[in-house]
Amino acid sequence: MSDRTPPGPEPRPELAALPPAIHGGGHPPSVLDFSTGVSLLPTPPAILEAARDADLARYPDPTATPLRAAIAELHGVSPAGVVAGAGSIELVWALARAFGGSGRRGVVLAPAFGEYERALAASGARVDRVCAEPPGFEWRMRDVEAALADSSDAPAPALLFVCRPSNPCLVSPPRDFVAAIAARHPRTLVVVDEAFLPMFGDGVEPIPPAPNVAVLRSLTKVFALPGLRIGYLLAVPAVAAAVQACLPSWNVSAPAQAAGIVAARLLPDEAPRVRAAIAALRRALADGLATLGLQPVGAGGPFLLYQRPDAAVLCAALAERGVRLRHLASFGLADHIRIGVRPAPEQQRLVAIWRELDRR
Repeated sequence: MSDRTPPGPEPRPELAALPPAIHGGGHPPSVLDFSTGVSLLPTPPAILEAARDADLARYPDPTATPLRAAIAELHGVSPAGVVAGAGSIELVWALARAFGGSGRRGVVLAPAFGEYERALAASGARVDRVCAEPPGFEWRMRDVEAALADSSDAPAPALLFVCRPSNPCLVSPPRDFVAAIAARHPRTLVVVDEAFLPMFGDGVEPIPPAPNVAVLRSLTKVFALPGLRIGYLLAVPAVAAAVQACLPSWNVSAPAQAAGIVAARLLPDEAPRVRAAIAALRRALADGLATLGLQPVGAGGPFLLYQRPDAAVLCAALAERGVRLRHLASFGLADHIRIGVRPAPEQQRLVAIWRELDRR
């Protein structure tokens, strides 16, 4: 009898090579966490009450039908064109499963949320990037066209991910830019991630779904519900059905469905109030950091973007003092830092700690 241990089950090789996800958040309450961009306003009581009153003794609707109906009413679309997810990130992965896969290709307008590339790679698809350079972070149409072109060694991409407003660049590709790409490449599904849009200024107009345009949204950031996970996709019914088929039944919990229904109804009235409060905090934080001689290279929604040659060292030094910023090395921007707004006392404390560091 051989002592040699037989080989065990082997996952697909692309999974073994998948890098770990790097995100902000996830820090204990004692940490001053500026690494994320969630609303600082209290969650409306009606949303919390709906989540608390959800019946946990029964299975929720398997495809979140009541929630999809509320979202459809919000956007003036058919419920057949809405898919609900446990956060928009679940829908990113479902899109990659539905339209990616071995022998297919996806393109990402980068720098961008790392889950687009991870989801595509996990599906077995080839991943290409079109990179925008600082400080302007503008994607040139000719570069996008070149990446989307069909060739002998690179089939036309099945998916194109566009983050709008972009994270971490804080710029928004114009609607006409996105529409032109979609029109020229009808076999490519253009996925526009507008998860942060409700928290940005009124000048950023949403993009509607189209035959080859799907739009991702989130209700958790604007209502400070990241622990509950409520995201959704707007698409034509055929695309929505394909994405729904890649999700398990009951993927959205009963509390999340109940809270999401109320959130969808409150969003038109609440979003302007959230935007105004966040904009005031962002300006106050920028003014405080300006007293240290710091000027942002980007600003929008709940974020400020700074370029520092010592970004890694600075973030590490602040972390030792209980403050977390978002070093953007994982986005390919090793000399950039993204700072999310926090309540005014915490922002003042950040400025004081940073000033103390500069004195050393």
